[in-house]
Formats: sequence, structure tokens, C-alpha cells
Amino acid sequence: MSVFTASEVAAELRCSTRKVTETASAHGIGANLGGRAGYRFTEADKLALWEAMRPKVAAVVRRRRRAS
Repeated sequence: MSVFTASEVAAELRCSTRKVTETASAHGIGANLGGRAGYRFTEADKLALWEAMRPKVAAVVRRRRRAS
């Protein structure tokens, strides 16, 4: 079983290490070892982070026409 650091995951997801750690702590993903050790992620954690970082689909707002 391979374990990845936050910087390795950030490089793979093409984002910052800070974004990875903030998303991980907000969604409870990965293991925070604390201090300089930081976060560690498994393959399943990487997939969960990828899903958590996906842009949310905005609902289409339909506007009514004004009666004249």
C-alpha cells in the first residue's frame, strides 16, 4: 500500500499544497500526522480529494419575462 504526502498529491492534482490540506481538513480526508510530518493520503484519499475539489454544477436560473 503506497502512501503519498500532500505535496505529491498537489503535484498530481495540479494545485497548491495548501489547497490540498485545507480541503482534506474540511472534508475529513487523509491522516494528519501533525507538525512537520503533515498529511498522508492513500489512493482512495486521492480520489476523495479529487471529488471534493471538483467544481459544483450551478443550477440554471430561468428568468421570467416581464408582462407589458
